[in-house]
Amino acid sequence: MTPEPFRCHDVPAAPGALRRLRHDLMAWVLAAGVDEERAGDIVLASYEALANVADHAYDGVDGGLVDVDASVSPGRLEVVITDHGQWRTPVPDTRPVSLRGRGLLLLRASADRADITSGESGTVVTLTWDLDPVTP
Repeated sequence: MTPEPFRCHDVPAAPGALRRLRHDLMAWVLAAGVDEERAGDIVLASYEALANVADHAYDGVDGGLVDVDASVSPGRLEVVITDHGQWRTPVPDTRPVSLRGRGLLLLRASADRADITSGESGTVVTLTWDLDPVTP
């Protein structure tokens, strides 16, 4: 049975709210019948996109919001993350070994398709996974 689409709009782009959203998304993905390993990939990539919103979209301005929409159709699951801010260039990390700056690589490695569109009204990240057909 295909679940209703996941819609969570106007979520504060703050760590606590984003962690809660990650847990809610995981519950929805599992309810959609996705196996745990694949569900982990979906939620990891989605959370990375959400973390990028918090880090880059609102330039330290409080009150930034993010929307998450997810849907499943035969053979495919899609997560769309939308912010309403202006992308800002990250501050370079000068430490010898840095774990920052790999978010977009992680998105693209975890999803079957990752499309990112940025404009004056915000950024939209569309992540898509191909799902194995469910056999009865």
